[in-house]
Amino acid sequence: MAAGRTSETTGLPVGGPDAAAAERLAPAAESSGPTLRPPAGLDSALRLGAGRVRLWALGLFAMGTVAIIGAPLNHWHDWGALWAAGATAGGPDLVDAARHVAWQTAHGVSAAFFAYPPAAAWLFWPFAQLPVGVSFWIQALLMIACISAAGVIAARVYGLTPEFAVLAALAWAPSTASVVTGQNAPFALLVAMVAIWALATDRPWIAGLAVGVLWYKPTLALGFVALFLIRGRWRELAVAVAAGGVAFLLSVAAAGGDWGWLGTWLDGAKTWLPADAAKNADKAISLPGLLGRLPVPWFVPVLGGAALALAAIPGLRRAGIVEAASAACLLGLAAGPRAWGYEAALAFPFMCWVLAGGVGEPWRTRVVVAAYVGGLFWLFSFATQISSVAVIVLAAAAWWIWRWRPREWGPGRRPSAESQVASPAG
Repeated sequence: MAAGRTSETTGLPVGGPDAAAAERLAPAAESSGPTLRPPAGLDSALRLGAGRVRLWALGLFAMGTVAIIGAPLNHWHDWGALWAAGATAGGPDLVDAARHVAWQTAHGVSAAFFAYPPAAAWLFWPFAQLPVGVSFWIQALLMIACISAAGVIAARVYGLTPEFAVLAALAWAPSTASVVTGQNAPFALLVAMVAIWALATDRPWIAGLAVGVLWYKPTLALGFVALFLIRGRWRELAVAVAAGGVAFLLSVAAAGGDWGWLGTWLDGAKTWLPADAAKNADKAISLPGLLGRLPVPWFVPVLGGAALALAAIPGLRRAGIVEAASAACLLGLAAGPRAWGYEAALAFPFMCWVLAGGVGEPWRTRVVVAAYVGGLFWLFSFATQISSVAVIVLAAAAWWIWRWRPREWGPGRRPSAESQVASPAG
């Protein structure tokens, strides 16, 4: 970690050897041409020229998506449940668990409780107008488009070249895991990147609205909500809360006009979610999720997540806003009550912060290589019983919390956010 000051906005180093690298990144963000320019230091550490970067990134993308060919044999993985939610949106068969399962069985779709708020079913309504198989491939292409778009925004926010940022996004295994399994974390990643860009460029209404969209899967919004509270970002928080009210009304409509949908939904969640958590235990990546696998009282996982969140407060308060928002995405996964491997698509902003100079060499190269290669091993969590993504997410969260530790925790130089230099996103 480089010593010295960091930018108030980005949290990247100001002064010292990594500062020169960070400054060289800023002009790259304005380039609209096809030039691929790896961040300074990576090419010298691994001799990564533009051609090799493309080869490695596309290779990781191919390895991350090749398992999609098995989707038809696996009943379209998780997509059937989301497709069924879209098909039942606006009627009484969506929220009531028994009626929803009966509808799925009658229509030949794998039976599963819809664990999202009912409003989210409207997102899947257009897909439900098509056969489930056809809609699976369409949503897979849309998720790849979301990953690419998130990379384009990341290039602007973190000062990376557009092509490098898009390749880095496509190579991130948790994002491609979502494509393979019929999930939608890349959409959440795109929305999160919009929120980070809006925070970096002081657009509070857009930031709040983006977090409001993340209410479609509330656990993914928790990190941003905590950040708004800690930093006193009241306008962003007010917009996000107002969006939550709109989501409640949309849920009433999705539940067929049932104003008591929340009680019905909670009854179903209490029945289905514990069994689902046990079945997919090897995919859990949050600290509460891992602690919940042990023979401990129910409050131990809750206290574990709360302790992790409390320990992160100093960093979320003092870091530059881009660094803090990137870390908030990561911490929402690590401390949240329920997070699976594919949802670590939202760890990509933190990886961009690392790539852009948040970690000094030679550790930056080591961290990037280990995370990108290690992420692919989510495919074997059924054998290892602990997802490689869980190790990456929790190790990164623990390191970042230690980076911003209070002085009474131990000796060592800590970052400062005194400088007011402009962000590449500004």
